Amino acid sequence: MVKFLGVACIFFTSAALGIYFSENIKHKKERLLTERKMLVQIYELIRWNSLTLHEIARRLFESGDFNQLDYVSFLSQKCSELRSFPQAWEGAVKHDSKLSAEEKKLLLEIGAALGTTDKEGQLSTLEFYISRLDKMAQEEGERYRIKGKMYRSLGIASGAMIGILII
Repeated sequence: MVKFLGVACIFFTSAALGIYFSENIKHKKERLLTERKMLVQIYELIRWNSLTLHEIARRLFESGDFNQLDYVSFLSQKCSELRSFPQAWEGAVKHDSKLSAEEKKLLLEIGAALGTTDKEGQLSTLEFYISRLDKMAQEEGERYRIKGKMYRSLGIASGAMIGILII
């Protein structure tokens, strides 16, 4: 009986690990899509409202649409402390531990580019980075489609194999 419970625990733990790794890929894709949505909103705020970057940071935080992105709330806080938007953006992005190195690099490039040109230059810069985020999200979706299934299947299969070896 105890042996059976041990085997069941190993099986379920292994399956849960497979699901966990699969979900990590899925969450990264969702985060990339949220970041894309944020850039589109920044684009619209610059284009139609002609807001400053500090006002945009405040609006992003107040909208609540981007609460799952930790750096947005930190950005709003940093903007009130610092005069320089690029420094606030950089500090906020570096503070977010959930971001991958690739995401951090892209977001740091965005922060360095915003506010350095006129309105049309900023809009074209945002269009460029929106297309890069689209590509990254598409790649992550493909990765989830392929590796997500593999992680789930491998978790279940390895749990079953270990269970059989123990019995």
